[in-house]
Amino acid sequence: MPPASDDLTRTRTLFEQWRAARQGRSKIPDELWQAAVALHGRYSASQLCHELRLSAGALRSRLQEGASVKSSSRPAFVPVRTEPGDWPATTVPLVSVAEVRLVWERADGARLHLSVPASQWTQVEALCTAFFRS
Repeated sequence: MPPASDDLTRTRTLFEQWRAARQGRSKIPDELWQAAVALHGRYSASQLCHELRLSAGALRSRLQEGASVKSSSRPAFVPVRTEPGDWPATTVPLVSVAEVRLVWERADGARLHLSVPASQWTQVEALCTAFFRS
């Protein structure tokens, strides 16, 4: 099995710390569930269950809850300037969003689809600039 990446390792460490400190058989806190659900796009449910020692049924329930919330909420749209060189560094103040999905379309009809963790937003500018110039 390939080694877990930093985000999965951090989340596993949080679960281990919580398990070591909990009293009795208390429920997993919502913050830990949110962290596990946020990883689902990058890792399969079976990987998450194995690495985080979660029940498959409980994870499935949380994933379904998250899917129903996503489908009922409107996506957040972010204003972006038309000239790539004019993009401000503070264009995306999406603190509560784990992933940013972009669809860029040029006048010739070519499209660029990106799904980027919100933490890596600043690295998107180079990709989009190259797309517009190609």
